[in-house]
Amino acid sequence: MPQYKSKSNQEFHKDKPVKKSRKEHKCCSCGKTIPAKSSYIRTVGVAEGHTHHGNDFFSHAWHKECLEDHRGYIAWHLRRQG
Repeated sequence: MPQYKSKSNQEFHKDKPVKKSRKEHKCCSCGKTIPAKSSYIRTVGVAEGHTHHGNDFFSHAWHKECLEDHRGYIAWHLRRQG
């Protein structure tokens, strides 16, 4: 389970593959339902500076393909920024 840290000490996230879900979830990328008893990836972490109250905790469910597409999108934008 890799942990990715940003330049800030207060911001991080972890990925956790879930082999078999107990209930239905909603993919945070495509919005489609992830059926019960199927596999998905859960991302959890802390995002800094999103509210005036401090750091925000997040926990998202993803289809494996949606997360791979999202990571490709982020990598493409980082390359464009130089």
